[in-house]
Amino acid sequence: MQETKVSASGSADSLLQELVDGVRRRRALLTQDGSGSGLDMKAGFNQHLDTNAIVKLKQDEIELTRKIFARVDPTGNAISDLSGPAAKHNIDPYWSPFHQVQDLKQQVTAEFDEYQRIVSAAEAKRMRIQIKRSLARMSKTYNPYSSSFRVHHGQEAAAQPPKPFRLPDKFWEPTPLQVQLANERITFRDLDIIQHFLADNGYILPRRTTMLSRRKQQELVKAVITAQHMALLPFRTKPRDYQVMPLMDPLQWMADRLFDRVREDKDRRSRAMLQVMMERYPELNYRNFLKHEAARAKEKE
Repeated sequence: MQETKVSASGSADSLLQELVDGVRRRRALLTQDGSGSGLDMKAGFNQHLDTNAIVKLKQDEIELTRKIFARVDPTGNAISDLSGPAAKHNIDPYWSPFHQVQDLKQQVTAEFDEYQRIVSAAEAKRMRIQIKRSLARMSKTYNPYSSSFRVHHGQEAAAQPPKPFRLPDKFWEPTPLQVQLANERITFRDLDIIQHFLADNGYILPRRTTMLSRRKQQELVKAVITAQHMALLPFRTKPRDYQVMPLMDPLQWMADRLFDRVREDKDRRSRAMLQVMMERYPELNYRNFLKHEAARAKEKE
């Protein structure tokens, strides 16, 4: 077992410091002894002279430092290979043996982290290559329109291939209500007609929805703007059916709506109400109702 000296302070660093201090004190004493006599110039000159004892102390110091370096760093990684006078002892004068060296555990951990990053990148690249090869090899299996896809998923082929979605021609035909509204004269007074061409937010519906001609659409836009400026229609909402009434005699409007029910639904209650109104309000216009009743009586005969 190798012998180890320990200083009074109890650490290897203290031992090295004590040895170096002792060498420096001994060197200082010898230098003072050699330069203590004579003139100041001669004393200053003798301070730069190396006596035999000083040369021996320097050699001992270099040898002691070399041994410590060999013990601390046997492989020589921390020692610079200098050229010139320092090449003899291979010691870097700027290197401090007391400098804290990086812990081996931290160094190994850093190396393993770097290795893990490299391996992760390589593994990700390998997985991407495998996915690309799998997609190229199983392209027909992943294609839902191929026979391999149906075989893989256990599907049976359809009798006929699916047809593209297409709206029927009936969708583009106007409804009976749209045909009837298109024949009406649209003015700002006819709020009951205008409300059929408004969206829920009060906007005017386009021609592809209203099924109106170009001239009728222009009349509709002009009527809606005029009615909004006259505070007959709101700007931001669509009025309810029971809230709109044209600017006309309310009794005449009621007679016209009752006649519509008689003509379309053959409502007996509406016919009786019209007969009562003819007795009470003879000044109203019942021409359409009278013509309808005459044609009905003619059909019965």
